Amino acid sequence: MIRLARLGQSGRKAIVEGIFVILLGAFLILGGQVVPKVGYQLFFLYIFGSALWTLINRWFGRKEVQENLWITLGKLVASLVFGEIALLENMAVYLLVYAIAFYQIFTGVVNLVTWFLYRQNGIPKRFRYLTDGLIMTGFGVWSLSPYHDANEFQLLLLGWYLVTLGITRLRDGLFFEQEMQQNHLKRRVRVTLPIFLTALIPAATLNRLNKFLQENAEESAAEAYNQSKKEKTGQIEVFIHTAQTNFFAAVGHVDLCYQGRVISYGSYDPSSERLFGMVGDGVLYKCDRESYIDLCKRESQKTLFGYEIDLTREQEEAVQSYLADLDRILIPWEPPVTKVQKEDGVEEHTYAYKIRHETNGELYKFKESKFKTYFVLSTNCALLADTIVGQAGTDILSPKGFIAPGTYQTYLETEFEKPHSLVVAKNVYA
Repeated sequence: MIRLARLGQSGRKAIVEGIFVILLGAFLILGGQVVPKVGYQLFFLYIFGSALWTLINRWFGRKEVQENLWITLGKLVASLVFGEIALLENMAVYLLVYAIAFYQIFTGVVNLVTWFLYRQNGIPKRFRYLTDGLIMTGFGVWSLSPYHDANEFQLLLLGWYLVTLGITRLRDGLFFEQEMQQNHLKRRVRVTLPIFLTALIPAATLNRLNKFLQENAEESAAEAYNQSKKEKTGQIEVFIHTAQTNFFAAVGHVDLCYQGRVISYGSYDPSSERLFGMVGDGVLYKCDRESYIDLCKRESQKTLFGYEIDLTREQEEAVQSYLADLDRILIPWEPPVTKVQKEDGVEEHTYAYKIRHETNGELYKFKESKFKTYFVLSTNCALLADTIVGQAGTDILSPKGFIAPGTYQTYLETEFEKPHSLVVAKNVYA
C-alpha cells in the first residue's frame, strides 16, 4: 500500500486535489441544488468573517496598512444583506446551470462541425461526433428553456464530471513516483478541465515568468526557468508558443522538434480559410529548428516553452513509424509569392512563405486523414502533436480529442514534476 508520507509534495497535492474534487462531485450528485446554495452562503460568510477580522485588527495592526473603514463596513453590510436574499441564492444556481448549458452547446457545435468536415473528407468512425453533437446541443438548449427546471439534471452531470476529473488527478498522485514501464505504449484516458479554463494557461505561465524577472532583474529567462532531470536530453521537444499581443496569440500554438527539424501544423493558406478563419486547408511544414525559433521571436514576439521527451528505442521506433505513415499522405505545397495586408496596412509575405524561404522549410497539404482540413477547436496543432508524441504512450489529453495548447502545457508540466516520466527537461526561448 502506498503511504501518503512517501509521496513527493506534488504527489500529495494531486491526491488532496483529487479527493476534494471527487467529494465535491459526490455532493453534487447526492445534494443537487443544495450544494451551490451552501457555496453561495459560505462565500458571503467568508466575506463577513474577513471583514470582521479586519475591523478587529484596526485596534492592533499598523495604521498605514489598514483598509479604509468605510470599505470594511461596506463588506460587512453587503455580506449580511446579500447572504439573506433567497432570490440571489436561487439566481446563483441558475447562473451555474446556464453556464453549463452554454458550454454544452459550444461543445455540441464543435462536434457537429468536426463531423461535417470528416464527412466531407470521407473520414471513417465519424458517427460519434454527430450523435455527441446532437445530444450535447440538445441538452444545452433543453436546459435553457423556461418551460421546465433542468437544475437537478445539469448538476448531476456536473457532479459525475467532477468525479471523473478527480479520479484522473487522484491517479496522478498515487502513481506520482512510480517507475514507468519502458515498453509501455498503451495510452490511458485523461479527463481534463474545460477548454475555456485552460485556454490562457500559456499566457499565465509567461506572466508568472515575467513577474519573476521583474523582481529578479539579475537573472535571465533561461536561468529562471530552464530545468532538467540529471542532465538528460530528450529525442523530441514539444514547443508551446504564446505572446501578449492579442487573444489568439495568448491562447498559443503547439509544435514539436525531432532530429533538428520542427514539425508544425495549422491553417497557413489564407486563400482556403473560412468560418472566420477557424477552418482551412491543413498545412504541415518541416523546417530548421534554430532559424524557426528566431523567426517566431522576431515575427510575432512569441515566447516558446520547450519540453524535452526522452524515448526508449521502442518508443522512438513507434514515433518514426507514424511519421513515415504521415509522409505517405502528404502533398508538397508551395506558398504563393503574393503579399497580404496586415492590420497596420503594411503589405508583406505570408507566414507560410517566410517559413519556406527563411527557415529552409518544406510545406505540405494532406491527401487524406482527419488533418486534411484544419479546425481550430478539434483538428488543430495540439491534436497533431499529441497524435505523434502519443505513439510513445503518453496519456490521451481528452477523451473527445479536443485539445488546447494550455491543456497540453498543463500535462507536460505535471509530467516534468514526476521523477520517472518521459518529460526530462523544460526550457524557455524568450
